[in-house]
Amino acid sequence: MSAFGINIKRSRQIVALAAPIMIAMLTQTGVNVIDTVFVGNLDPSYSIPGQAALGFSLPIFWCIGGFLAAIGVGTQAMVARRAGENRPEQVGTVLANGVILAIVSSLLFTVIGWYTVPSLFAFLTSNESVLALGIPYAQIRILGIVGMVVTTTYKGMFDGLGRTRVHMYACLIMNAVNIGLNFIFVYGAGPVPAMYVTGAAISSVLATGVGLAIMIGWTFHGEFRGKFRAYRLSNFRPSLIWQLLKLSLPSGIAQIFVMLGVMMFLKIIALLDERAVMEALNHSTFYAGEVGQVAASVHNSITHSSNYAGRIFSVNWANPLLGSRPPIYSTAAKLIIDLLSIGFVTCIAFGQATATLVSKSMGKRDFDEAEAYGWDSVKLGMYFFGALGAIILIFPEALLGLLSNDPIVIEAAVPGMRIMASLEMFIAMALILMQALFGAGNTKFVMVAELVLHAVCLVPLAYLFSVVLDLGFIGVWLSATAYVVLLGVAMAWKFWEAKWKKIVV
Repeated sequence: MSAFGINIKRSRQIVALAAPIMIAMLTQTGVNVIDTVFVGNLDPSYSIPGQAALGFSLPIFWCIGGFLAAIGVGTQAMVARRAGENRPEQVGTVLANGVILAIVSSLLFTVIGWYTVPSLFAFLTSNESVLALGIPYAQIRILGIVGMVVTTTYKGMFDGLGRTRVHMYACLIMNAVNIGLNFIFVYGAGPVPAMYVTGAAISSVLATGVGLAIMIGWTFHGEFRGKFRAYRLSNFRPSLIWQLLKLSLPSGIAQIFVMLGVMMFLKIIALLDERAVMEALNHSTFYAGEVGQVAASVHNSITHSSNYAGRIFSVNWANPLLGSRPPIYSTAAKLIIDLLSIGFVTCIAFGQATATLVSKSMGKRDFDEAEAYGWDSVKLGMYFFGALGAIILIFPEALLGLLSNDPIVIEAAVPGMRIMASLEMFIAMALILMQALFGAGNTKFVMVAELVLHAVCLVPLAYLFSVVLDLGFIGVWLSATAYVVLLGVAMAWKFWEAKWKKIVV
């Protein structure tokens, strides 16, 4: 029986699995969105550079954390396949080795991340206010990578078994804790002083630890402990760790490509902020007039004079203004990305539910059923997210106003928000089929597709449209349009080709 071209029985299974994942991922995304809301309610001297700082921090954080979180993708694929083969003790073995890999790798990358954050921030922006607020925020968030990656590994195990509610419960509690801690650390309470943006980072890290504790505690429940027996020394198998690494690595590399692309995307937007300052200088009666020219000439002669000892002046006449102007476009981009992330993670939830059903069907050798789950999930996603996109398209100001109370930032964000809202159906198709291919074990194709599209489409077109063709802020979102459409077409073609049916996990 079907409706709107979707098999009702399969759609119910997809929704039953996807709903808890969706709630969990929305709640997890809420950690970042809530940080944005709390920072957005600070004084404008903090809120605008603070939200921009959060925007630059998250791709840095996810470049490392997202790469390692791919261990959860490999864990989910292997657990679902073992469950489909009715080998419960192997599920515990997969979890144990996944956790070992997660702990060792995330500790190593935490150290690397801590020391590379300042350089990455300096590359992305020259705004002194953003640097001052963003570097400590990002470094503190990096300290939470161990908890995040291990949590993702447990999530992969539970999702692979179809127990998607476990992560949902953990995320709901984690987000409630994060809200309470934000009130304490961002605004200050009792003996705890207001820490502003840094306080938001501390709250997020502590809340992540609470979520991990809940996930671990669930595995000591009688059913899980007795059936899967994960916590045994005999479960340690280097060969399985290597197998998990090989399965997870392409997904992790794909995540790096995505986040590097996002960082370059934000770098181009930061250039637009800098260009706005230069245009203001050129149109200023002081800086562009005779007085300004004389002042600039004197400034240059002083700063470039070889006979002047102990220079203390800025070499670039515009640097002080570039470093202090509120980063309107960077902040607007952060708001757009935060609102879009609600749709992104919901699409990924449908995709992860599909990945579990596809992998289990493959474990039972029912490849036609596996393919049917993929296409039905795409149809569900396109209907649902098409409707969501229509709402955003009609009411962008109201939704952006939930994250910021600055009218200039909201006005700058509206055109880009409308462009991306019109693409929600393509976003749904791309992300759902990407996760379905992960579940089938076809992770290498996704990695290559992300590399190619970021290297030759998203970043180059963003620079071409916004800077070279002088389309400004709207140009970067036109490049995102091309990227989303091509990604959707690539994932649909690869899933339709069906070579993934021959992959052994």
